[in-house]
Amino acid sequence: MSIKDDIITDMQKYFIPHKLKLGDITHLSDNDSELVISQNKLNIEDLVEIETYEKVFIGQITDIAKTSVEIEIVEDKGERISKVQPSITIIQSLSNDSKFNYFLEKSVEIGIGRIIPVESKYSLKNKNKALKNFGLWNKIVKDATEQSRNPYPPILEKPIKIKELNSNDFKDTVNICLATENVNPTFLDEYLKTIDIDKDIVIAIGPEKGWSSSDIKIFKESNFKFVKLRGNILRTETAGLVIGSIIKYLKGEI
Repeated sequence: MSIKDDIITDMQKYFIPHKLKLGDITHLSDNDSELVISQNKLNIEDLVEIETYEKVFIGQITDIAKTSVEIEIVEDKGERISKVQPSITIIQSLSNDSKFNYFLEKSVEIGIGRIIPVESKYSLKNKNKALKNFGLWNKIVKDATEQSRNPYPPILEKPIKIKELNSNDFKDTVNICLATENVNPTFLDEYLKTIDIDKDIVIAIGPEKGWSSSDIKIFKESNFKFVKLRGNILRTETAGLVIGSIIKYLKGEI
């Protein structure tokens, strides 16, 4: 069976977060099923487009019950074709569990590409203790990925000490360090007007006590530009999310 592409454009599209293959029987999510049933626009034998994280399929409705819609996969349309967006990396100083967990969850939701947890001088948790949370962090990323239907979850690096940052990783990127210290920072909005927004961007966010002089030296040696925000001082768990969201908006990704 082969479905013409001009027919596919008129199909209803749904997302299923697990792997599928030709001939599988599956169900739409509870929310999607409820919407299909309440709208009463689709019937048994109608075709719908199904996306997973990796592939696109054509499904045929085989049953509509009181609370669920059953789908049979009738055609494999191949790999998903997605525009690869420039990545955004956040170097995040380690904080307490609830704050860091919140930061991870929301980073997935807004589409941050890479996260590097670092132990800076005034971090509330050190590298060795943070390593014990790495399994939990990956579960948070996995759960948030499924909830937000993010096809490209962030690369989560293992926590490191700030002195272990490799300056070679930041040679071809736009590097921004949020700082309230006396390092002659530029306002973020002014600095963003001067850069190529399509390049990969790295954002460094410190702990609530700020960066130490040794931390600042490391960022200077890695060619980071120090910036500050207008108005209120944001908490460590929200600062990177705000800046990341601004940059994704400017990139046209939100």
